[in-house]
This record gives sequence, C-alpha cells and structure tokens, in this order.
Amino acid sequence: MVLLSLVLPTIFGCAKAGEPPQAKSAERPASSFRGNANGSVLIFDGDSIWNSEVDSLATTLQSHQVSYIEVDSKGLDQMSLDQLTSFSVLIVPGGYAPTITASLSAQTHARLREAVQVRGMSYLGFCAGAWLAVAPAPANGQDVVYGVGLVDGPVLQENYLEKQGFEFKIVPAEFPGGAKRDLLWYGGPITPETPGGVVARYPDGTPAITQVHSGQGFVTLSGLHPTATPAILGVLGLSDPDAVAPDLSWQLLDSSLRQSPLPTY
Repeated sequence: MVLLSLVLPTIFGCAKAGEPPQAKSAERPASSFRGNANGSVLIFDGDSIWNSEVDSLATTLQSHQVSYIEVDSKGLDQMSLDQLTSFSVLIVPGGYAPTITASLSAQTHARLREAVQVRGMSYLGFCAGAWLAVAPAPANGQDVVYGVGLVDGPVLQENYLEKQGFEFKIVPAEFPGGAKRDLLWYGGPITPETPGGVVARYPDGTPAITQVHSGQGFVTLSGLHPTATPAILGVLGLSDPDAVAPDLSWQLLDSSLRQSPLPTY
C-alpha cells in the first residue's frame, strides 16, 4: 500500500487559530510509508495532522504489538472499500479540520461512511477527528455538507473553554464512578450526549469522550488528548504528569479494536 498526499469540507478544527505545534510541514514527506503491511490499524497522517499525536499513537500501538499503517489523503483517496475495511480501525488524530476535510474526495467520504456504517469498521477520532465524524445524513447520492459524516447527527458544538478564549488547557476530566484525571484539551468539541455512551465529561458536565454505534460500526470520539507526551506538553508550556495518559490511550484503542465499550454514563 502506498501513502500519498492530502485534503475534507468542514469549518471546524482542533486548533482553530492554526495548526497544533509540530503539525505536518514540507519537511515531513507526505509520501512516506510507516508501519507494517497488513496492519490492524490505519492512522490518517495527512497534511495538517498533528504529527506528535501520530507518533504517540504509533508508540502505544507498538508497545502492545498491534500492527498499523499510516496513510495520507492521496493514499486514502486511492484505497478501495475492500482495502479500507481490511483494517479493523481507522484513527484520525488532531490537526486542522478544514484542511483535512478539503483533502479528501466526496467519493472517499462515501467510502468511509460505508466502511463504518455498513461494513462495521471502527473509527477513533481525536479532536479534529471528532469534529469531522458527525454530520447530518446526506441526501441520496449527495455528499455531506461538512466533514465525512460517519455518525448521523447535528454538528458538534464548541465547549466552554473555546467560548472563554482558551486555545489549549489541561482540564480535570471526570469518568463514571467519579474518578477524575487531568488531560490535555486543544480545541476539541463537545462530543455527543449519547445515553450510555459518554466515557468522560468536561468540568462543566458536557461530554468529552463518547462511544456510539453507527450502523454496524463502532465510533469513539474524543475532545481530549490522552495521547499527550511530556514533549507535547513542553511545547505548549505545560507540565502535568497526570496528563500523560498512555494507559487511557490504549484503553480507547483496545476498545475500538474489540468494539467493546468502556464504562459509560
């Protein structure tokens, strides 16, 4: 399989004022191939994707001996439905959603919806990847009005941090049973308020991580970045050991691979 170049139509981004630090640039060739052939996981690594999060996800997968392939937009556009669904999970990390959206063809949008909703592939989206995933179902033969529309529903909404003018912040996410953990927020949305599907909530009580079945597929949407590493936090001028959460990253990945929901509200 070949990894090639980039670009889907939304107005939403992980970092609306610009790309996160170390986002893809001309210095990192979009045509590079990384990972193992016949991988279980397909990681989208196109232009404007947050490379540091891609690397963190790859490290977590490697540590659990899960094979993966990274693909950019041109490569994803060239994949057939059968090639796409040979993978168990598609991951779209954070980045700049308008650029990601514009990089993929309408045909690819439709293939992705079919891969998830009809063929039963799992999807895991962080921040920009969450923004892209939810849209009203398109009319027959039409493209979605924004994003890729893997989950039918209204556009996701900005959370209270965005409205207060923050670009990024470490927040205490709350989990079922009352446990709390500091995690990095970097422009992520309020995820769907799905009964029995909310994995974590922001401090104001709105959903921060949601798991939902979409047709035959299993979709996990995270407005937070449990993938944060000490280096990522350092670039942002932050320091909080609790926000480095590879265990939670793996729980989300493993849950997606097994299509087995985590504890929810």
